[in-house]
Amino acid sequence: MSRFPKLKVKWWSLEGQQEETCAFEQAKDIIFGNRAWSIALAEGEMIKSYEELVQLAALDQHKDKEVLNVTLIVPVIGGG
Repeated sequence: MSRFPKLKVKWWSLEGQQEETCAFEQAKDIIFGNRAWSIALAEGEMIKSYEELVQLAALDQHKDKEVLNVTLIVPVIGGG
């Protein structure tokens, strides 16, 4: 069993808000993998790497949580 909480990951797409709950270790693929997310926020804090997510999860205020909330923000580029 993981020593870290599960992640509730939210993002928006053309279909509307999407949400997925995953094991902490899956963040390597879901958040920092092939997708080009501009901004990832975990519990309101910007994270730039899996290592930063691990550090955030280890903080006293988060270490006993069952789930961490992660929001992914993708830039919208308009054209004309």
